[in-house]
Amino acid sequence: MKKKTYSDTLMELEAIVEKMNRGDIPVDKLAESVKVASEMIKFLRQSLRATETEIAEVLKSIDEKS
Repeated sequence: MKKKTYSDTLMELEAIVEKMNRGDIPVDKLAESVKVASEMIKFLRQSLRATETEIAEVLKSIDEKS
């Protein structure tokens, strides 16, 4: 199974939002699409936080070595 990436998830989310904006998602499937989109947003936020933490640690280690 392929690991989810930030970029792939963002592209999927953008596709869902575009379909919603065009009205291409039937009302019967709208709630499910919103749920899927919300899970994608959570994943994206977690990924950003993890990346931010990792970058901060790298920068801190650089400062400590200086």
